Amino acid sequence: MRRHALPLTAALLSSVFVAPAMAAVPFFNASCPGGIDVHADEGGPVYVQGREATLKRFNDRYFEARDANSGITLSISSSDDGTPQISYTGRGGANGICQVSASGTPAREEHRDRRRHDDDNDAALPREVTCESTDQQQVSCDMDTRGNVEVVRQLSHTRCEEGRNWGLSRHSVWVNGGCRAVFRNVSKVAYSAPAGDTALGSCNMRKGAQGTLVTQMPVGNDYQELIIDYPEGRFLCMMRNNGQVQSLTPVRRRGG
Repeated sequence: MRRHALPLTAALLSSVFVAPAMAAVPFFNASCPGGIDVHADEGGPVYVQGREATLKRFNDRYFEARDANSGITLSISSSDDGTPQISYTGRGGANGICQVSASGTPAREEHRDRRRHDDDNDAALPREVTCESTDQQQVSCDMDTRGNVEVVRQLSHTRCEEGRNWGLSRHSVWVNGGCRAVFRNVSKVAYSAPAGDTALGSCNMRKGAQGTLVTQMPVGNDYQELIIDYPEGRFLCMMRNNGQVQSLTPVRRRGG
């Protein structure tokens, strides 16, 4: 019996390593009817109006993402050439086709640059506004829409329902159908995560060497994960958003 244990173990390990990779959500930016802003990082997560949505995978080419706050559900599919196709349904029978505005690697870089610029612009916008739709017309009001925006005081007899007669755009809240209300950004002001060069500099200082940044990704709300190539190999640098390096551990040694 002992003679067969090693080959069986090797066979099990081999089956693990040759398992095919599961297809993931593609990167995209999209705009849906009613000023609904949608974004997905490659492999997820998916954001609706800046909020992370609950993602469900049905198969390699079809996913759904639901934002419980607004009641919006996105249907995400990929065409034969990998182009994402997005549609949505919302409360009160709202539905429509979303316009995909950017996808692919160059768009990711463009998105990062635009997001940094947008964050600077949003910081100068009010976090509470009164926005009123008169004569059923749609009106947009400038506002810092990062995070969670809520109706804090209803001014109209018409009930304001997100996704139906009010919603968020990148730098504003919009209302229509007679919705009049006071809107407030109830999210705490978040500390901006260090940009790639700044974060790399902190990890290099901790390492005492010069490295090349491979990737940088947020982990939760408080941390950044950086993969860095140093002369002796690849390392994982975990950093708080305040720039403090928590750990620096080897991932792969050079020549290993």
